[in-house]
Amino acid sequence: MGSDDVPSLVNPLHPSVINRLDPVFAEIYMKYQAFQLRADQVPYEVYNKDREKYTFPTAKVVGSAPSVASNEIYNVPVSNPDGTISVQVYVPTPDAVAKTGLERDGLLPALVNFHGGGFVIGGLDSDEPLCRKICQGVGCIVVNVGYRLAPEYPHPVPATDSWEALKWTFKTSESLKIDKLRLGVGGLSAGAGIAAALALMARDEPSLPPLAAQLLIVPVIDARYIPTEGSCDPEKTPYQSYIDFEFAPMLPLNRLVWFYNLWLGTDESRKAKAEDFRASPIVAPSHANLPPAFIFCAEIDPLNSEGAAYHAKLQQAGVCSNLKVYKGQGHPFNQWDGASPTAKEFVKDCIDGLTAAFSAPVRHG
Repeated sequence: MGSDDVPSLVNPLHPSVINRLDPVFAEIYMKYQAFQLRADQVPYEVYNKDREKYTFPTAKVVGSAPSVASNEIYNVPVSNPDGTISVQVYVPTPDAVAKTGLERDGLLPALVNFHGGGFVIGGLDSDEPLCRKICQGVGCIVVNVGYRLAPEYPHPVPATDSWEALKWTFKTSESLKIDKLRLGVGGLSAGAGIAAALALMARDEPSLPPLAAQLLIVPVIDARYIPTEGSCDPEKTPYQSYIDFEFAPMLPLNRLVWFYNLWLGTDESRKAKAEDFRASPIVAPSHANLPPAFIFCAEIDPLNSEGAAYHAKLQQAGVCSNLKVYKGQGHPFNQWDGASPTAKEFVKDCIDGLTAAFSAPVRHG
């Protein structure tokens, strides 16, 4: 504190990005993040003792979330290692169902959602506002998955937990009144990476019907090029945004380093883990016959380039992919729709994309 008890500016906007940011994004950042440390700026043990101290106050800038008909939590058994995870099922109100007209023979389409947080932080509450908005806006069921997190449960546990949650959703689709022929996956950041990996796994699982959509929001797509410390080598990374936005607000490169070290480790097994398609969906041998993709990236985000690269990879494989990059936005602008017009636009884009996907003719394998 200074002499007038003015908080110290511990995370100012970096000169390399300050003139490229949307003024609204910059204003929100300066008001709520610039004066406090992030989780990646302290050891994990320090963060874990007082998580709220190092967490952005999203509740102050998120838009109001609508009521739904129900939002029951289920305990789903998982293995590798054995345990249970929580899965929250949001069901739209009859008015929302009637408005969008997606009900067929008493069944609704569904989105299985995986939250963000670098595979280390976050939970069911992280995406609750967006889950409610999609549920009511699309008139679909949303299944929100609370997968286990690193470092206690490092790779591949977040992915394997999520895979078992997806299979559980298909298995219980009749009792949940879900149309399993219109089921999509989606998520934010790390959760988007999980969704992309599950789309690949589901394609290759003959017992499952084809997925209807993949909603990939500021996605983690390639874990191979984030170092265990320091900066990226411009000569070795194919992703220019790692270089251009090393000092991006909210998700600078150092935060990715912190997350990936906890998620993938720092020992000799790191390389093999990063080359697993469940960590890096872009390395899968084939991307053919995947569900339509909606890829939403923030411009001022180290992950921007890999999101664009995945869009190109999907298109090359003949998959319908829609890419939108939100100019002047940082990661995760999409959660700030109570204060940002661009974030409101993003929510509408999610609703419109999923509505179109769930209205389309059913895909066949």
